[in-house]
Amino acid sequence: MRQAWKYALAGLVGLLIGLSFASCGQQKGESLEPEDPLNFKFVEGKKISQNRLLELQINGVILNSPSGGISGLAGGEVTYGYQIQRLLERISEDKRVKGIFLRLSTPGGTVVGSDAIYNSLVNYRKTTKQPIVGYVEGLSASGGVMSMVGADVIYAAPGSLIGSIGVIGAALTYYDGPVAVDGGLLGQGITTRNGIQQTIISAGRGKDLGNPFRKPTEEELKVLRQGVNNEYSNFVNRVARARNISEKQIRDQMGAMIFDNKTAQEFKLIDGTKSRDEAIADLVKRAKVGDDYQVVQVSQQRGLLAGLLGNQSMVTQKEQEQKTITRDLCTAITHAVLVYYGNVAQLCPRESISQ
Repeated sequence: MRQAWKYALAGLVGLLIGLSFASCGQQKGESLEPEDPLNFKFVEGKKISQNRLLELQINGVILNSPSGGISGLAGGEVTYGYQIQRLLERISEDKRVKGIFLRLSTPGGTVVGSDAIYNSLVNYRKTTKQPIVGYVEGLSASGGVMSMVGADVIYAAPGSLIGSIGVIGAALTYYDGPVAVDGGLLGQGITTRNGIQQTIISAGRGKDLGNPFRKPTEEELKVLRQGVNNEYSNFVNRVARARNISEKQIRDQMGAMIFDNKTAQEFKLIDGTKSRDEAIADLVKRAKVGDDYQVVQVSQQRGLLAGLLGNQSMVTQKEQEQKTITRDLCTAITHAVLVYYGNVAQLCPRESISQ
């Protein structure tokens, strides 16, 4: 019986591989099979209702898209902006969805990922004419603000923090007269009599920018500052237009500070303080569904092979996803312009670099 099961499983794997090769070999212009329909998980309301309000969560650090190993939404530790964008594109085609309840608990992240979420919210509203209610649950900072201003209205739970309209550029390290380096850059505790030397072969002015054994030039710093200032101007302009705040007020009065609910409302970053139930009630009113609705989330289903192979496969998949998230976080703090509130160094612990 066990032998028969092995043969059956091997046959199934072979079939799936064959189907994969077949799809890769399709000629351009041929129609592809439609994507699997979205599956929803009931949260509250009336289960039999055909009017759905989608609860969409922006949790943790906002990144661009996963580098590999994650097929569905990542979960609570990070949010990938392009996954949210793709999801909203599909949701916009579902006539049963009457509005979005956007829950935010995020310190922000990359400009690219945050921009993708913002644009997807704006496009959803334009395409569907359906309302989006933003709801801050504890924290929406920097990239969270950049994202959430795409909503029609924004509320916050009591005791939340909102703000940090600012941009972080590249973090450059320079070792001035080193005799030792402790950690992963060049090994564990390297010490030399005449200091540490490093030779980098490169072509193009500024190509080796970031070499910790030379200072960046004034020209290089000017270029970096200009890039950060441009992104900051875009950020300020977006918030100013979306929330009807003057750019001068954002630059001169608000800065990159983080605010409590009352101050955030005075600056018009949010429209008020409400409980979750009150915020959903506001969305219900805007969606004009009366009491005939259900709040849903997109359900993440286990893959076919994961279901057949059992818990061990799920553990392996989870480990792979965690490695992907760690790698993407480390890449973000070294290679991306960030709209983030907090200590960026903590996003990528030193011990994770060598894994």
